[in-house]
Amino acid sequence: MPVLFAVWALAGLYGALGPALVHALTGSGAVVLGSLSLFVLAASAVVATILLRRAAARMVMLFGILALITGVTVTVMAVSLGSTAVFFAGSAIAGAGFGSGFQGGIRLVVPLAAAHERAGLVSLLYVVSYLGLGVPAVLAGFGVVHGGGLVDTARYYGAAVIALAALALFGLLKTGPGRTAEPAACPAQGIR
Repeated sequence: MPVLFAVWALAGLYGALGPALVHALTGSGAVVLGSLSLFVLAASAVVATILLRRAAARMVMLFGILALITGVTVTVMAVSLGSTAVFFAGSAIAGAGFGSGFQGGIRLVVPLAAAHERAGLVSLLYVVSYLGLGVPAVLAGFGVVHGGGLVDTARYYGAAVIALAALALFGLLKTGPGRTAEPAACPAQGIR
């Protein structure tokens, strides 16, 4: 759950504050340039998802968490330093973390549910994801207006995403590769 919330919170950051951050870094009010940060995030997510589609779910999630932590760290540093190039590089790394973190999270959890429970489980995973997308973005908007401004809000938001990713990393490492759960039994058919 923490990785799903974190990756969608990252998408919320780019959707809510991305254009303003690009404007602050470049001084340009061009709409296309402002939307480029979200495009870079989404494009690198797609590439990571395609490249890792055949990798083990645990490996995909581990890569996603590490890329998420690295990418958000680089992005926050770029905002603090005022570097546009580093900001977009961090966005690409964070996007790879978004795609693989989401894919790995889903692929680790869904097979553990019985067939008749999967629809409910996937619904719950999407509720968590959408809450991750919306709630932090609203709080960030409040922070920009009534808090420390755009740059400070981006720093705090990034720190929260990193903390959630670190929590997911702790959980992933705690279970270990040999301690994954068995797929759930299907009581109607009496099979695994």
